[in-house]
Amino acid sequence: MGLFSRLFGRNGDSNPESKNDPEPDIVIEDSLDSEFIPGKFRGERVTFSSVSSPNGGWRCLYGRSGITGGAPIVVTSGDGEVQHAFTVTRAQAVAVADTGHVAVTDIGEPDDQDLGGTLDVVGPDGQPNIEFEFDANIWECAITDNGQYASTATHNPDRSVYIFDVESGDLITKFETPDLNSPAQEFGEIDGEIALYLIDEDEPYRGIDLDGNTVWKSQSLKKQDRINELLDSSDEAGLEEAIELLEEAYELVDDQNRKKSIANKLADAHWDLSKEIRKEDGDTDAWWSHLNQAKQYYYEIVSWHDGRKGVAKVERKQAKYHLKKDDEETALQLLQSISALEEKFDVQLLTDADKDKIEKLS
Repeated sequence: MGLFSRLFGRNGDSNPESKNDPEPDIVIEDSLDSEFIPGKFRGERVTFSSVSSPNGGWRCLYGRSGITGGAPIVVTSGDGEVQHAFTVTRAQAVAVADTGHVAVTDIGEPDDQDLGGTLDVVGPDGQPNIEFEFDANIWECAITDNGQYASTATHNPDRSVYIFDVESGDLITKFETPDLNSPAQEFGEIDGEIALYLIDEDEPYRGIDLDGNTVWKSQSLKKQDRINELLDSSDEAGLEEAIELLEEAYELVDDQNRKKSIANKLADAHWDLSKEIRKEDGDTDAWWSHLNQAKQYYYEIVSWHDGRKGVAKVERKQAKYHLKKDDEETALQLLQSISALEEKFDVQLLTDADKDKIEKLS
């Protein structure tokens, strides 16, 4: 059933029953300013939430609990007079413009496992402007104060923000958000032009214009862009330059999983550079320094398979060096360190040659 056929109330002339029942039957049992408002709608008990337009001229009550046929959406004037109403399957978020336009994200039946959702925008006269169905789940929505534009955003796998022209009902912008999962949105202005802010952890993260161009970035986003730039550049750079780039990215990143991923790259780069130095110059201080730095970063990710394997190959190389210097005690300690890691993580790290050396040196 389309949204248009689900409209009813004073202005819902598309529904024949509306002529016999000109206004929705709604009973409110608490203040409209309460977080959850108990009441009845057409004889069925409902719990409502309330959202007002920025100028306070319009208010929307939307059912947080459903009734037969869906969740009711009731639009009133500022003085509480009911203007019109409609139902959606299950309302998640509502936004109200100063013009009386209402945007609603309908997230569907709770037991429906299929991805999807619908953005509905209804005008102040109770007529539908937009009913756009998605193949991904949606959550939040926004609408400009003047009711000209509305937006919503999708979860995985789509992860995009959509902006609509309310009057025409057309989708005018789709902006991919791979680093944000269905972010909240808020319309505003940048340099006198309409912009949509994408919200992350209750703070504006990015601002886009109606054409989908980024026109504002938070400090957090600027830092993430710098980290991505450093990582991309490190892939094309020589080992020494790559280490410098990765170290800067390592210091900038906050997310611990991503920090460990960069530590892995740093460990590999130091290891590869140590091999180059040894091939060209032999067992120099620089070679030893890069070995130690590789081991340091591998130890940082020792809970990962790559970290354990990395520590083992570095300590094996260092043990070989000490044996060449007739320092059997240090060599044995390094090989026993590999054995301890093997036992701790229940994974094979020692080679047959390592085991023979431990037995011989013990």
